[in-house]
Amino acid sequence: MAAGILIAAFAAVVFGSSFLPSGSSAAGEEDYKSYEYHIAIISDETDTSFWKDVYKGAVKAGERYGAYVEQTGDGLVSRPSMEDAINIAIYENVDGILLRPAEGEKIQRMIDKACAHGIPVITMQKDVADSKRQGFVGINDYFLGQEYGKQVLKIADEDTRLVMVLFPGASFNETSRNWFRQGLSNTVQQEQIRLDFQIIRDDNGLDNAEDVIHDMAVGNIEQPDMIICLDEVITQSAYQLIRDRGLTEQIKIIGSYVSDDILNGIEQGYIDSTITIDPEAMGRMSVDALMTYKKYHMVSYYTEVDTMLVDRTSAAEYRRENMDGEEADMEK
Repeated sequence: MAAGILIAAFAAVVFGSSFLPSGSSAAGEEDYKSYEYHIAIISDETDTSFWKDVYKGAVKAGERYGAYVEQTGDGLVSRPSMEDAINIAIYENVDGILLRPAEGEKIQRMIDKACAHGIPVITMQKDVADSKRQGFVGINDYFLGQEYGKQVLKIADEDTRLVMVLFPGASFNETSRNWFRQGLSNTVQQEQIRLDFQIIRDDNGLDNAEDVIHDMAVGNIEQPDMIICLDEVITQSAYQLIRDRGLTEQIKIIGSYVSDDILNGIEQGYIDSTITIDPEAMGRMSVDALMTYKKYHMVSYYTEVDTMLVDRTSAAEYRRENMDGEEADMEK
């Protein structure tokens, strides 16, 4: 009973502070009433530039359907857990949930709970295949491993012997890691190239990437010829640490996603390349999938978002087409 009261109170705060469109107030309730649908978008990675672009794409797509896309918990001093955010969305009786799920059976149960309340759920970037979610928008981990394998082969030379893969423990569970390994291994398939897989732990926003790089730099673990970094934060950490330790000539970095820092690293030669999916496209396609289900009560089980390789030859063009546009939006 107490838990229900807490969720109700929490939802009331969210409803009052973040459900109304930006710039609206109690006097502007007519603006809110112009929306036909209310969509909750939930993630535990809201501070990354990648996620901000996902949200931007979802908001733009929502406008086409007359849907208000609310980032549940945004603007609150204390961010709700993913479980609480889903409970809030259920309490608000939203028309659908777009979810970048965390790992664990608890989230699967929460997805099933939302579906049992008649609220469709679309998972993004990472799937919970055993849940009752209606669809998944992203890229299969096996295919992602293949894409990284292709880039390894492209930049490898006769001296390439060891490739280290840094998995973010918070977003790559054991199943995801196994599928990625298979895709990478089956693509590389060269006896002289060995693969070393390391899991980067995340403890309240602090990861141990620096410890892993330090151990490599001082010889506690074998120094690789390449490092594959599988999220934005690990990519930036590895690039800065390898640059600061003067190991850029010995170790090539293949990163993940795109930020201004990562683009700088590519343009300055510290990062060989990065592989990303178009985050705005994922946000847009997730809304499309949800609204397709709302209209037809059916949707594709898996909607694939294309990957994109950004290296030194394409970094400037990417910056012009994407990053400059972001700066222009911020100035408005």
